[in-house]
Amino acid sequence: MKKKLEDIAIVMNVDLDQVAVAKEDIPLGCELEHEGKLIKIKNLVKSGHRFALVDIKEGEFVRQYGYPFGQSKGIVQGELITVSNIKNVLPQTNLKDFKEPGETTFKAQYLNKTFLGYIRKNGYVGTRNYYLVVPTSMCASETALQVVLNMEDSSENLRKYSNIDGIVAIPNTEGCGCDSTLQIDRFMRVLKGYISHPNVGGCLVMDLGCEQTNYERMHTCLEDTIEDDLRPIDWITIQESGGTRSTIEKAKSVIKSRLSNVNQVKREPSPLGKLIIGTECGASDSFSGITANPVIGNTVDKIIYGGGSAILSEVPEMLGTFNMLFPRFRTLEIANKFEGVLKWYIDIARKLGLTLEANLIPKNIDGGLINNYIKSLGAVMKGGTTMIEDILEYAEPVRKRGLSIMQGPGGDLESVTGIVASGATIICFSTGQGTTTGNAICPVIKVSSNDSIFKKLPEDMDFNAGRLLTEKSCIHSLGEELLDKVIAVASGQKTWSEKWKQRQFQVWTAGKLSL
Repeated sequence: MKKKLEDIAIVMNVDLDQVAVAKEDIPLGCELEHEGKLIKIKNLVKSGHRFALVDIKEGEFVRQYGYPFGQSKGIVQGELITVSNIKNVLPQTNLKDFKEPGETTFKAQYLNKTFLGYIRKNGYVGTRNYYLVVPTSMCASETALQVVLNMEDSSENLRKYSNIDGIVAIPNTEGCGCDSTLQIDRFMRVLKGYISHPNVGGCLVMDLGCEQTNYERMHTCLEDTIEDDLRPIDWITIQESGGTRSTIEKAKSVIKSRLSNVNQVKREPSPLGKLIIGTECGASDSFSGITANPVIGNTVDKIIYGGGSAILSEVPEMLGTFNMLFPRFRTLEIANKFEGVLKWYIDIARKLGLTLEANLIPKNIDGGLINNYIKSLGAVMKGGTTMIEDILEYAEPVRKRGLSIMQGPGGDLESVTGIVASGATIICFSTGQGTTTGNAICPVIKVSSNDSIFKKLPEDMDFNAGRLLTEKSCIHSLGEELLDKVIAVASGQKTWSEKWKQRQFQVWTAGKLSL
């Protein structure tokens, strides 16, 4: 059997890669035509797995995307790449080789693009206009949720407010019964990020009264937000309001009195540069780093070319990417800070007697992601190619235009919650196995890595990047198409997760090793 390699496999970097990825199962003995030569396949290569394009000598680093993901134990052309013929070893990066990168080039074609957003008094622009009920602890969470469910049962509550996207709550399991320093500080930073978020037009903060994050402490945390008078912020304490039933009725009354005010803002044309796009991947397969993540990265680049900002996170899925990212750090200080967040994760795992290798699940390995490094190289593709301008702590507000990396876990809900708290107003989320989650206040665009999952979950997937494998599409053209989708969603088009009211909110608890 003889076939053209490009018909059944894909090479990400034709100049540097020594491996190709099978788009479909390739049988033992199949001969592939590639660059005028024949490659004879030495093993059955299942879809999503890698095989050698050339002989890779023992000790030589094996590359995909142009970067190493392991060290060869001696691999011959056409041989399947497995856990048994590579070592999980990478070359060291010499910090003395650092050179400051050039400036990001802004492009008129993206600087001139606009979306219809909600312009806030502080100049930030939201893609949604929610009224938010914020319980400051686990003890107030169910009551806050009951307020929202009670109001949603009466559809007339929002029917006359055409500029309000919904009334939502963010129930949580935080706020008390823990150390009073790092864990509480992080939780309050997340809540502050949501209360002051451009997608929030007004909010009611609800406490029980005796928790660590009660009115006294939260009010102090939010003083600057309140003083700016950016939106109506009201407070209610359950222990001072007559209990559950009385609190629910009082909360409903407060919200109804505020909706006319929240409804006053209208969507207006805003430059693309006002967008902050967050990126996430979950339930990944071997094609996520080949289709969906590069397409998202291409769209991220275009938003940054238009003066916008982006957030890349999931630090456990950045192991082994320092070589790839090193030329992109704006300064050596930022490079060192990135090393610091990686080291923090490795150190806490060691203290707990664990490793970060658990981030690689059996489904990943079955699909061809044979080590953390190859998974990470594919994961960071969704951050595009521009300069890395800043490193943020979890839920720390974005400070600079361009791409920032946020310290955070690989767990979807905790990661997205932090990215939104940092200021993301829209999320692009890649998936290969399929995931249905969204976010409480931020639209999430689900990007499938393959045709199969797009067809299998037609009312959960918003965009099919798997066409890279089945059609004569390119990353740039699909990136343009995804950008159009981002603009449409930012302008009010509902994503599937919004239609199904997938309003997830989960804080990454300090000290927890989330992978």
